[in-house]
Amino acid sequence: MSPFHEVYRENVLKPDYRFARQHLAEHFLNAMTAHVLTVKRLDDAAVQAHQADIDKLLAAIAALRAEPLPEYDAEIPDLYFSFNKKLEAQLGQDSVSFLRLGLSRNDLDMTVYKMRTRDLLLIIIEHLCKLRQALLRQAEEHLETILIAYTHHQPGQPTTVAHYLAAIDNVLARHLTQLFNAYRHLNTCPLGAAALAGSSHALDRHYTARQLGFDAPVSNTYDAVASSDWQVEFVGVMQNIALTLSRFVNDLIIWSSQGLYVLPDGLVQGSSIMPQKRNPVALEHARTRFSRTLGSSQMVLYSSHNISYADLNDFGPDIQGALISLFIQLDGGLALLTTSLEDGWFDREKLAKQAACTDTTATELADVLTRQYDLSFQEAHRLAGELVKSLCKKGKALQETTVDDLLALGGPKFDEDILRAALDPDTFVRRRNGFGGPAPEVVRKHLTHAAQALDKNLVRLKQLKTTLTEAQQNLQAPGKERV
Repeated sequence: MSPFHEVYRENVLKPDYRFARQHLAEHFLNAMTAHVLTVKRLDDAAVQAHQADIDKLLAAIAALRAEPLPEYDAEIPDLYFSFNKKLEAQLGQDSVSFLRLGLSRNDLDMTVYKMRTRDLLLIIIEHLCKLRQALLRQAEEHLETILIAYTHHQPGQPTTVAHYLAAIDNVLARHLTQLFNAYRHLNTCPLGAAALAGSSHALDRHYTARQLGFDAPVSNTYDAVASSDWQVEFVGVMQNIALTLSRFVNDLIIWSSQGLYVLPDGLVQGSSIMPQKRNPVALEHARTRFSRTLGSSQMVLYSSHNISYADLNDFGPDIQGALISLFIQLDGGLALLTTSLEDGWFDREKLAKQAACTDTTATELADVLTRQYDLSFQEAHRLAGELVKSLCKKGKALQETTVDDLLALGGPKFDEDILRAALDPDTFVRRRNGFGGPAPEVVRKHLTHAAQALDKNLVRLKQLKTTLTEAQQNLQAPGKERV
């Protein structure tokens, strides 16, 4: 007969057990191993007298890795106690007591949750790096490809595809820094904090942390089990990435609808009735993944809102599913967007035609009037605006302006070459060669620096992954723990 009510079992214990079995089992075994290794080092007569029993316990925990995970048992509350039951059946309660010594589910669970989140963070870092690589490759190909940038949903000024993509990459580089910072902040170990006040046994929490690949133990035992800021920071960075990429994807979808950005056949879908349709479904699904990331994040944030500062289920087991859901949505969006960038392309010819049909070089015309014809910028701005209105009434584009058009409005007599250059989108871009501007040589330098910084991020990522891999390998082989 189960000690737990059926409603509690079906709505809490059973789904939590399934989740832990699917996502957390390996982390539990690693944390349990690290704790027993720490107990084994205690300068305590009882511990020293039972070193052989502790070694058998470590070997039994290691053997659990190769066995099928325990199925849900209505009489057992969670996966940790299921592991305990198997170990007790094999070794007896006295030997397994060295696992329970100075260990609470509070510090154990928080350690496991951090370890799982740490893994998710590294995956997102890796995939964001891959997206940036695709972005930078596209930018390198389009240093001179003119793109009309919009402000307030209206054509604004000419820039280049590379300048636009470099802007997006700038933001993603900041997000990458935020991810590494979030990793550093969460990479402290709660184990050894026990329920909240630590243990009277002299557990070496620094040693425990090293075994699990953490930088250090959490420096306050209450903080170790009661704080949720590391989860909120994780969610905040994920939200930020999703928001940035949703805006980027929206632009790509708009350009796709105009034929300016083209996806290959494998990333589009036809209509069931309209033969001509090439729907950019990969980008559409990426956009919804980013939106769903934001939705999942709210479940995590509100679980840490208006609650006591204590060990609680609100930000413990109850939000682990939301964290995984958030990760799945963001990671799926990253994969779809990265592939769309790797396999899609910008249509240079159509972009050039679009640039030639706009009045977006009017700013440079005003600048030339100021720089070379001694007009105040206010007067130059007014004259360029009147010219655009006049040409619009005649059904002419700004590119078709003649010297006489300006004279008719009271403007100076332009040299023909100067006028043509002032109205040329390519010249517009090349003249804006100040720091951060769109001129090809400026953007080229920017992309070089960005690529170099990304390479350093990849090295740092490899180092973090190596640390965790080595820790896990050592924990899976009793006797090879890290010193």
